[in-house]
Amino acid sequence: MEDSRSSARKPAAKRPRRPRPVAFVRCGGGSPLSEGGPCCDQGCVGCGACVEACRFGAVSINERGVAFVDRDACKGCGLCARSCPQGVIEMVDPSQPISVRCVNADPGPAARKLCSTSCIACGMCERVCPAGAVTVTDNCAHIDHSLCLACGMCATKCPRGAIADAFGLFAGR
Repeated sequence: MEDSRSSARKPAAKRPRRPRPVAFVRCGGGSPLSEGGPCCDQGCVGCGACVEACRFGAVSINERGVAFVDRDACKGCGLCARSCPQGVIEMVDPSQPISVRCVNADPGPAARKLCSTSCIACGMCERVCPAGAVTVTDNCAHIDHSLCLACGMCATKCPRGAIADAFGLFAGR
């Protein structure tokens, strides 16, 4: 005969696993460095240190001359972020697809001259965010991911394409 206490036991609940972070390059690559013009010295310089550091082939240098991360291939180890001499690669939670892809802290007119995708601190993203997750400080937009709804309003309204979503659903740039 079975013990009634043992058959009534429920299996231990499993803790939900946190998603593994993925690398995100905070540079849109709109600087005319390849054309010999003035360039943003705060963004990705295309040196390839991150490409060499990645053991999974998830990082490459794109047609704009900046690092690009294949989110599907990224294992979240962070080697690329640690190897970046500019510090423009950060590890982000994949469930938060909206990120600012600019680190330029120059005022709007100067940033506009250096890069076609730089944040110019116009504040449009801040005004349209229904959750109050976007703030513009030090001439650059910042997103508080704990407040972000991932609605994409900031990405669609950004006149420079400085805010991007990981899946390319909202922003055309």
